[in-house]
Amino acid sequence: MDLKSIFNGMSPHPNYTETVKLAKKMAIHAYGEYPGELIDKRRPSESEGTKDYRKTIFVPQTQKTVNKVITSISKIRRSSDWSIQYKPDAIPSVVADNETLGTYCEYKYPGYTSVTNWIFSELVKRYLVDANSLVAVIPKTIPSNTNEYIKPVIRMFDSSQVYLYEPEERAVLLSSETVTITNGKAQMNGKVFYVIDKMNVERHEQTMSMDYRIAWTYKHNIGALPVFKVKGIFKTEKNNDIIYESRISPMIPSLDEAVREYSDLQAEIVQHIYSEKYVYVNKECEHCRGSGYTKGDKKEKCTQCDGLGSVRSVSPYGLHLIAPSKMGEAAIPTPPIDYIKKQTEIAVLQDKRVRNHLYDALSAVNMEFLAEAPLNQSGTAKEVDRDELNVFISAIAEDIVAIMDNAYFFINEYRYSDIVPNAETRRAMLPAIQVPERYNIMSEAMIISEITAARNAGVNPEIIRGLEVDYAKKKFFTNPEKSYLLDAIYKLDPLPGISEDEKMTRLSNGGITEVSYIISCNIVSFVQQAVFENPDFYKLPFDVQKAKMAEYAEKIREENSAGKEIVNQIFSDTAADQINQDITNQSKL
Repeated sequence: MDLKSIFNGMSPHPNYTETVKLAKKMAIHAYGEYPGELIDKRRPSESEGTKDYRKTIFVPQTQKTVNKVITSISKIRRSSDWSIQYKPDAIPSVVADNETLGTYCEYKYPGYTSVTNWIFSELVKRYLVDANSLVAVIPKTIPSNTNEYIKPVIRMFDSSQVYLYEPEERAVLLSSETVTITNGKAQMNGKVFYVIDKMNVERHEQTMSMDYRIAWTYKHNIGALPVFKVKGIFKTEKNNDIIYESRISPMIPSLDEAVREYSDLQAEIVQHIYSEKYVYVNKECEHCRGSGYTKGDKKEKCTQCDGLGSVRSVSPYGLHLIAPSKMGEAAIPTPPIDYIKKQTEIAVLQDKRVRNHLYDALSAVNMEFLAEAPLNQSGTAKEVDRDELNVFISAIAEDIVAIMDNAYFFINEYRYSDIVPNAETRRAMLPAIQVPERYNIMSEAMIISEITAARNAGVNPEIIRGLEVDYAKKKFFTNPEKSYLLDAIYKLDPLPGISEDEKMTRLSNGGITEVSYIISCNIVSFVQQAVFENPDFYKLPFDVQKAKMAEYAEKIREENSAGKEIVNQIFSDTAADQINQDITNQSKL
């Protein structure tokens, strides 16, 4: 392997150009880069001056649309069933308590505190932009002594940084790090490469002679290449490697159109929206006497009228004095001062088209609810969209979990392969990372609209309750106690979504028991009381929780029954006294 030719870019891997091109298509929109090639293809005959002007006023209009998608996908970690579970009894006694895999990956991971934070802060965006980028697990620093636990870190390398990749064998990766090269008084940034195979990691640094030296070598002895692709949608297999497309790549055609037409819209606004005043010039410049030039040793443009030969009588904010035309002169325009009439319809149309392109881009990944557009679909149609959205998010979640599984495996091997030589024992130390099935992606406004539409359509109360639970979890995600309370209330209410009048009607007709009626009417206070008595109430089995609600209701029912008996007795005694009084009065007569 000729490293020098690879380092100098003379022989990158055969799929290099194609993978870099795929990444560039999405990077334009994700990072707000100027899409010069896209615009130049649409306007090939424009002058360089016009092209430069477009670039100067460019605004990355599509970036916020892509970022909305990325932000929503990052909410995967907020799913109720997202979890990373370790098995404490699987940790060998030789591993120090403060150096376990869980402690390192969840609390002491360099730079991000936890691997999860790194995943959702850095990886998600880069993975969605560049599906052919590589993840490498390498040492952050080389331990100074044999008793020190190594600190492996996860590094991402974009397609443009991948100079060689032979799956399961070796990789040559250009780092974003640099080294300072000093040549006399001059300094420059030198390149850093990592050469990784199944047994070693080497760091190569550029030298003053533009050659490379090995700064350090670490023998990981894992027997597997700690480098892997993030993956995405399969595109093709070429040169013994698979090329992937981003899972949000279906957005690209609409985003390309949006960025092209937005550039045209900017130009249209400049030309046809801003007001332009015209004024009839009625006064000869006294400085140059109408010639536009001053007389002297050399002919120079008049500074008073800027070479026009005539001036307006006053400033734009003052009073304009218009003299009547003299004999033989052209008539004064009517009116002599006015604004140029412009066609604005095309700008309105272009703005609408840009918004439609952005909406179409979101629709391509079933996330059109993120667009600033009114909801015009039925509740049923939105449920279908939610199913498609869950399939899309689930595919991304599976990719993320697969990346995490690989990363945890190699971190575990780096740290413990020496002190825990048995491979099966080491694998038992790995956490179980569950691919979530319930996602908290949709916006609050969207869920409220669904609830309103469902109520108006007379949808089954159980469906409405499910929507309300989703809303509560999203609304109070940062307040777990409130979220748990609302979840318990919805779960334990036997008559959810039913009005008080309807409850009373059902009770009168014998459709529900008195206990169910009492629970539903007092569900909030019942749950609060249960939590006050037992702070772990939320963790109890459902049948135990339900029995506690019935216990509270039965107590109220008994109190109500006792109260009714007293009232009935009072009324009964009063009636008897009245009858006796009537008899006494009658006998006196």
